[in-house]
Amino acid sequence: MKPRRDPLSALLLPIAALLFAPAAFGQAAGEMDAAHKDGIDTGKTMRSEASSLPDQQPTSDTIPGFQGTPDNLGNLFGSDDKALSAAAGGASSVAEYGVVRQGDANKSRVPSDQLTSIRTRGDEINAEPGAFALGIDANGQTGTCREITTETSPTEFYEATCNIGAKVEDVTRTCSITMAPEVSSTAAYKYYVVPDSAYGTPFARYASIQPYVSSGVCKPTGVSKMACAAHVDYGWTPANNKYCDDYSATEYECTADLDIAAAPSPKTGKSWHVQSSTTTVTTKRVDGCGALAGDTMCTQQSAEDVCTQGPETRIINGVPVTEACWAWQRSYTCHQITQATDCGDFEADPKCTFLRDECLDEDPSGGACKTTEQIYSCPVPVSTAPQKEYVCGGDIYCVNGVCQEIERDASDELKDALVAMGAMDQAQKEFDPDNLSLFKGARETCHQPIFGLVNCCAGKVSGLLTTAAGLSALAGGPAVLAGVATQFLTLFLCSTQEKMLDVKDRMGLCHFVGSYCSSSFLGICSTKRKTYCCFQSKLTRILQEQGRPQIGKPWDKPKTEQCLGFTIDEFSRLDLSKMDFTEIYAEFLEAAKLPDEAQMAADIQTKIRAYYQENAAASTGGQ
Repeated sequence: MKPRRDPLSALLLPIAALLFAPAAFGQAAGEMDAAHKDGIDTGKTMRSEASSLPDQQPTSDTIPGFQGTPDNLGNLFGSDDKALSAAAGGASSVAEYGVVRQGDANKSRVPSDQLTSIRTRGDEINAEPGAFALGIDANGQTGTCREITTETSPTEFYEATCNIGAKVEDVTRTCSITMAPEVSSTAAYKYYVVPDSAYGTPFARYASIQPYVSSGVCKPTGVSKMACAAHVDYGWTPANNKYCDDYSATEYECTADLDIAAAPSPKTGKSWHVQSSTTTVTTKRVDGCGALAGDTMCTQQSAEDVCTQGPETRIINGVPVTEACWAWQRSYTCHQITQATDCGDFEADPKCTFLRDECLDEDPSGGACKTTEQIYSCPVPVSTAPQKEYVCGGDIYCVNGVCQEIERDASDELKDALVAMGAMDQAQKEFDPDNLSLFKGARETCHQPIFGLVNCCAGKVSGLLTTAAGLSALAGGPAVLAGVATQFLTLFLCSTQEKMLDVKDRMGLCHFVGSYCSSSFLGICSTKRKTYCCFQSKLTRILQEQGRPQIGKPWDKPKTEQCLGFTIDEFSRLDLSKMDFTEIYAEFLEAAKLPDEAQMAADIQTKIRAYYQENAAASTGGQ
């Protein structure tokens, strides 16, 4: 049976290619040991030669550029005090000494109006180290200070988003309900009615009017007269009837012209003796809110209407009418659809570049896109002003008056080596032996209403955070987190997880995948969620961002992306030498501790050697 290979060793091989020449992987163990021994011997020889210099008289052979003579310096050997005194005396006459020395009056040799705000331009020094080290100006003169070229282009960008298209906004609309009066005029007829047993009278009898009373057509007026007096009203002469005072006549008022009298009235020719009209005033509630009540885009704000007129008594057609309320107002919240955009600032900013747009509709296949998210590449805001930088005569480099020596032998490859070492260390930390993968991220999201003021996805728009500040905020609890996260996140309804995402994104740990609609109204997106993949380090994020295109591993859709890591096969196919690690060079250089990195390199060599020894045994038939 062949021995099992170490999967982590296989994963480390692409990274090791940045540290060691490709041919090194094919060398036998003896060749690697021989190369190692040659390097140690060379170092010992150089150290021996360097250690002997302080014990010898200086010459132009041992010290490049030396112009003194052994005779005038011989008395300084063996006496530190004499050497310091001579150096101090000589330094006072050197212009460069006064230029770079803090607090010296000669510091005014560098005109303040020539100082400009710039960033460190190591590339310019690296391209022409001699000119800067000696302080050679444009005319070839030495002993002056040279300003490093100003670099105004930002070094880091982020993807800013905005929206254009349909907007659903809420507006308040009102309507009124009123009490409208209704006036009616009704004709009235008055009849005299007598008992059925009355004799010799022209009036109607109770039996004839009773059906009309029952139906509500007629009702008594409350007037009752002796028959003789009633005959006079009716137009009869009572003297002709000697029985007219033996009974009384009751007056009824009816709303119809009835033929019920025994004999018509001589005055009217009808069964009634008086005709009049009755005015009636009623009130009716008129609802003017029907249109809003039936609009599916509107919702009534309160179940109670607000009285705007009353209580009051009004005279209508001479009739007094009293109502507790004559009018009410009702309020509705209605959704209205308008066209809007919040991309004006990005479009007008020459530093921002349009990248792409994405449709936010839940069903993009339904025709023209209603709401579109536009993505721009914009520079990350810089919180501090660039420093003023000069290189002055000799091997001196000054930043705002703080000076240090220039390293002439700096190598561009050191940065790549340190990053590769860091990648190996990160791979060891993040390797998942159960799934045989590494560099997995965590899916995190935040919400942002479309065209709204609330934005829980600010991120890099607020500027970057140092690793130390970010880690302190993430570990410090809600109070510390609120103080470090983008300020307006604490003023609105943003969750603790969203504030933590804000900090991680500003630390450079997160990759923006995209946005998707999380809530909509009538098919128009009202709130979106932005999806990020956040990783354990900037290095892991860069490996994911630049590694996926190399092997054709795209990010999934924002709604379903799970931030998966690389499989063993995927990671083995990555070419790290083609990746740009500029963003993290400074962090690796500042944090580098050579003894630790040397030990890491030794550990890597051991793993590689063991890997090939194991494979060699397997290929020769070892069981």
